[in-house]
Amino acid sequence: MKRRFGMAIALLALMGLAASAELQDKLSGAKEPSVEELATRLLEATYPGSGELNGVQLLPGELPQEMPADLPLPDGTRIVGSKIQEDMGIDIVLDVTLAPDEALEFYRQALTPQNWTETEIPGSDRGFVPGDPSLTFCQGRKKASLTVTAHPQDNGSDLRLSFITDIDSSPCSWAGGYDDWLKPIPKLPTPLGAKQSSENYMGFGSNAAVLATLETDMNSSSLANYYGDLLQAANWTLKGEVQSRPSSWSTWSIEDEEGILWKGILMALDLPGNESQRFVLVEATMEDC
Repeated sequence: MKRRFGMAIALLALMGLAASAELQDKLSGAKEPSVEELATRLLEATYPGSGELNGVQLLPGELPQEMPADLPLPDGTRIVGSKIQEDMGIDIVLDVTLAPDEALEFYRQALTPQNWTETEIPGSDRGFVPGDPSLTFCQGRKKASLTVTAHPQDNGSDLRLSFITDIDSSPCSWAGGYDDWLKPIPKLPTPLGAKQSSENYMGFGSNAAVLATLETDMNSSSLANYYGDLLQAANWTLKGEVQSRPSSWSTWSIEDEEGILWKGILMALDLPGNESQRFVLVEATMEDC
């Protein structure tokens, strides 16, 4: 019995070596990775806890054959390409000769007859607002959404159209269905000439926070003064402040429109390693929490 058991182990070991050798042969004979393969693999995003990747298809210079809307293109449009993400949506990149405001108006006029309604998403009038204008359209609750964003560039705009077909992720499912979850943080537009490279939002009923990374010549002290003026204009009351580069911060008290008392923090930080990169945080917490 022991001998048979030992032979079985030896056989399994040999099978393992053979499989390993076969895998090495396959890998050694595989073609060199391309930029397209790398981009596709990186874009096959998943979420924590998921054991599968969402398939991605890249279409350089093309639009998808099937889309959730009849998508007209402005005259002179250059199609940079599209990304189709399985069960998630479609992203399209265009170069257009229209200025950003003109490009958004073009799609406002084109999509309205198709029963796409321009929609204000709850919380979108609060927190850090990117400088590049955008519009979100819906065809009703629990439907796909379309967001059009126009980035200014020489001789026109870099236009991004993003269809979210996953209903749970579509902002059309949020519209009218949630309270103003970033209250009492006001709208915080980007300073003139600054580029907002990222922004994040967190809201938990008794706590709300927004944070952003900016590319700007304004240092942390100047940004603290800029955003401090916006907070004061929104009836936030300054309690104390410290400005000492590379960081500046201040504390605030707030009474919202319902009479609820909050305490607030504003922080601006010069990030190391980049002379023009800044981090900004605004947070509000209910007084009794």
